[in-house]
Amino acid sequence: MQFNEGQTVIHPHHGPAVITGSMVRTVRGAAVEYLNLEIQATGMSVCMPLEKVEELGLRAVAGTGMLDQLADVLCSPSCAQETQWARRMKAQRMEVATGDPVRIAAVVRDLLRRREERGLSLAEKDLLKEASAPLVAEIAIAVNVGEDDAREVMRALAIDACRDVLDKARVAA
Repeated sequence: MQFNEGQTVIHPHHGPAVITGSMVRTVRGAAVEYLNLEIQATGMSVCMPLEKVEELGLRAVAGTGMLDQLADVLCSPSCAQETQWARRMKAQRMEVATGDPVRIAAVVRDLLRRREERGLSLAEKDLLKEASAPLVAEIAIAVNVGEDDAREVMRALAIDACRDVLDKARVAA
Protein backbone atom coordinates (compact mmCIF):
# COMPACT_ATOMS: atom_id res chain seq x y z
CA MET A 1 0.00 0.00 0.00
CA GLN A 2 1.28 3.46 -0.88
CA PHE A 3 1.17 6.10 1.87
CA ASN A 4 1.05 9.86 1.39
CA GLU A 5 1.19 12.72 3.84
CA GLY A 6 -2.34 13.87 4.69
CA GLN A 7 -3.88 10.49 3.82
CA THR A 8 -6.41 9.04 6.26
CA VAL A 9 -5.76 5.43 7.26
CA ILE A 10 -7.18 3.09 9.87
CA HIS A 11 -5.02 2.11 12.82
CA PRO A 12 -6.14 -1.32 14.12
CA HIS A 13 -6.52 -0.18 17.74
CA HIS A 14 -7.07 3.56 17.57
CA GLY A 15 -9.28 3.96 14.50
CA PRO A 16 -8.89 6.69 11.88
CA ALA A 17 -5.53 8.46 11.75
CA VAL A 18 -3.92 10.97 9.42
CA ILE A 19 -0.39 10.44 8.13
CA THR A 20 1.54 13.51 9.19
CA GLY A 21 4.88 12.49 7.71
CA SER A 22 7.70 9.99 7.95
CA MET A 23 11.11 9.83 9.52
CA VAL A 24 14.13 7.57 9.68
CA ARG A 25 15.51 6.32 12.99
CA THR A 26 18.53 4.18 13.67
CA VAL A 27 17.55 1.04 15.54
CA ARG A 28 20.35 -1.39 16.49
CA GLY A 29 22.57 0.10 13.83
CA ALA A 30 20.01 -0.16 11.02
CA ALA A 31 18.03 2.68 9.48
CA VAL A 32 14.29 2.11 9.92
CA GLU A 33 11.66 4.31 8.27
CA TYR A 34 8.61 5.18 10.37
CA LEU A 35 5.22 6.66 9.51
CA ASN A 36 4.01 9.41 11.83
CA LEU A 37 0.28 9.16 12.49
CA GLU A 38 -2.07 11.46 14.35
CA ILE A 39 -5.10 9.66 15.75
CA GLN A 40 -8.19 11.70 14.90
CA ALA A 41 -10.25 10.88 17.99
CA THR A 42 -7.59 11.73 20.56
CA GLY A 43 -4.92 13.77 18.77
CA MET A 44 -2.34 11.25 19.97
CA SER A 45 0.79 10.79 17.84
CA VAL A 46 1.89 7.29 16.92
CA CYS A 47 4.97 6.13 14.99
CA MET A 48 4.77 2.87 13.09
CA PRO A 49 7.64 1.12 11.25
CA LEU A 50 6.89 1.30 7.53
CA GLU A 51 8.04 -2.25 6.87
CA LYS A 52 5.57 -3.62 9.46
CA VAL A 53 2.40 -1.67 8.63
CA GLU A 54 0.65 -4.66 7.05
CA GLU A 55 1.71 -6.99 9.84
CA LEU A 56 0.47 -4.51 12.45
CA GLY A 57 -2.83 -3.99 10.59
CA LEU A 58 -2.63 -0.43 9.28
CA ARG A 59 -5.00 -0.19 6.29
CA ALA A 60 -6.87 2.17 4.02
CA VAL A 61 -10.34 3.47 4.89
CA ALA A 62 -13.12 1.05 4.01
CA GLY A 63 -14.29 1.15 0.43
CA THR A 64 -17.63 0.16 -1.00
CA GLY A 65 -16.87 -3.57 -0.80
CA MET A 66 -15.90 -3.36 2.87
CA LEU A 67 -18.99 -1.28 3.70
CA ASP A 68 -21.17 -3.92 2.01
CA GLN A 69 -19.48 -6.61 4.12
CA LEU A 70 -20.05 -4.61 7.30
CA ALA A 71 -23.73 -4.12 6.43
CA ASP A 72 -24.08 -7.85 5.73
CA VAL A 73 -22.53 -8.72 9.09
CA LEU A 74 -24.68 -6.21 10.97
CA CYS A 75 -27.84 -7.57 9.30
CA SER A 76 -26.98 -11.25 9.62
CA PRO A 77 -28.34 -13.42 12.42
CA SER A 78 -26.34 -13.59 15.62
CA CYS A 79 -24.26 -16.69 16.17
CA ALA A 80 -24.72 -18.93 19.18
CA GLN A 81 -23.02 -17.26 22.14
CA GLU A 82 -21.39 -18.61 25.23
CA THR A 83 -23.84 -18.52 28.13
CA GLN A 84 -21.16 -17.99 30.75
CA TRP A 85 -20.50 -14.25 30.98
CA ALA A 86 -16.72 -14.45 31.56
CA ARG A 87 -16.11 -16.73 28.57
CA ARG A 88 -18.35 -14.64 26.33
CA MET A 89 -16.53 -11.43 27.34
CA LYS A 90 -13.13 -13.01 26.77
CA ALA A 91 -14.12 -14.23 23.30
CA GLN A 92 -15.58 -10.85 22.36
CA ARG A 93 -12.51 -8.98 23.62
CA MET A 94 -10.28 -11.25 21.55
CA GLU A 95 -12.39 -10.51 18.44
CA VAL A 96 -12.13 -6.76 19.02
CA ALA A 97 -8.36 -7.02 19.57
CA THR A 98 -7.88 -8.40 16.04
CA GLY A 99 -8.66 -4.97 14.60
CA ASP A 100 -10.59 -6.64 11.74
CA PRO A 101 -13.66 -4.44 11.09
CA VAL A 102 -15.81 -7.40 10.02
CA ARG A 103 -15.10 -9.29 13.25
CA ILE A 104 -15.61 -6.12 15.30
CA ALA A 105 -18.94 -5.54 13.52
CA ALA A 106 -20.08 -9.02 14.59
CA VAL A 107 -19.26 -8.22 18.23
CA VAL A 108 -21.03 -4.85 18.02
CA ARG A 109 -24.07 -6.50 16.40
CA ASP A 110 -24.31 -9.12 19.14
CA LEU A 111 -23.85 -6.57 21.94
CA LEU A 112 -26.46 -4.21 20.47
CA ARG A 113 -28.96 -7.05 20.19
CA ARG A 114 -28.18 -8.31 23.67
CA ARG A 115 -28.71 -4.78 25.03
CA GLU A 116 -32.13 -4.62 23.36
CA GLU A 117 -33.17 -8.09 24.57
CA ARG A 118 -31.94 -8.27 28.15
CA GLY A 119 -29.55 -5.42 28.89
CA LEU A 120 -25.80 -5.35 29.31
CA SER A 121 -23.50 -5.53 32.29
CA LEU A 122 -21.22 -2.57 32.92
CA ALA A 123 -18.27 -4.41 31.35
CA GLU A 124 -20.34 -5.23 28.26
CA LYS A 125 -21.40 -1.59 27.96
CA ASP A 126 -17.74 -0.57 28.07
CA LEU A 127 -16.86 -3.19 25.44
CA LEU A 128 -19.68 -1.98 23.19
CA LYS A 129 -18.41 1.59 23.48
CA GLU A 130 -14.80 0.50 22.87
CA ALA A 131 -15.67 -1.72 19.89
CA SER A 132 -18.11 0.61 18.18
CA ALA A 133 -16.01 3.80 18.36
CA PRO A 134 -13.44 2.96 15.65
CA LEU A 135 -16.08 1.22 13.55
CA VAL A 136 -18.41 4.23 13.66
CA ALA A 137 -15.55 6.61 12.92
CA GLU A 138 -14.49 4.60 9.88
CA ILE A 139 -18.04 4.35 8.54
CA ALA A 140 -18.48 8.10 9.01
CA ILE A 141 -15.29 8.85 7.07
CA ALA A 142 -16.05 6.30 4.33
CA VAL A 143 -19.51 7.71 3.55
CA ASN A 144 -18.74 11.32 4.55
CA VAL A 145 -21.37 11.73 7.30
CA GLY A 146 -21.19 12.64 10.96
CA GLU A 147 -20.42 10.01 13.58
CA ASP A 148 -23.92 10.32 15.10
CA ASP A 149 -25.50 9.47 11.74
CA ALA A 150 -23.10 6.56 11.22
CA ARG A 151 -23.83 5.24 14.73
CA GLU A 152 -27.59 5.40 14.10
CA VAL A 153 -27.27 3.55 10.79
CA MET A 154 -25.13 0.86 12.42
CA ARG A 155 -27.61 0.47 15.29
CA ALA A 156 -30.56 0.36 12.91
CA LEU A 157 -28.96 -2.31 10.74
CA ALA A 158 -28.18 -4.53 13.74
CA ILE A 159 -31.43 -4.03 15.68
CA ASP A 160 -33.96 -3.83 12.85
CA ALA A 161 -32.56 -6.93 11.15
CA CYS A 162 -32.85 -8.76 14.47
CA ARG A 163 -36.48 -7.63 14.84
CA ASP A 164 -37.28 -8.79 11.30
CA VAL A 165 -35.88 -12.25 12.09
CA LEU A 166 -37.86 -12.41 15.36
CA ASP A 167 -41.05 -11.28 13.62
CA LYS A 168 -40.65 -13.96 10.94
CA ALA A 169 -40.06 -16.59 13.64
CA ARG A 170 -43.21 -15.51 15.51
CA VAL A 171 -45.31 -15.68 12.33
CA ALA A 172 -43.96 -19.15 11.52
CA ALA A 173 -44.74 -20.42 15.05
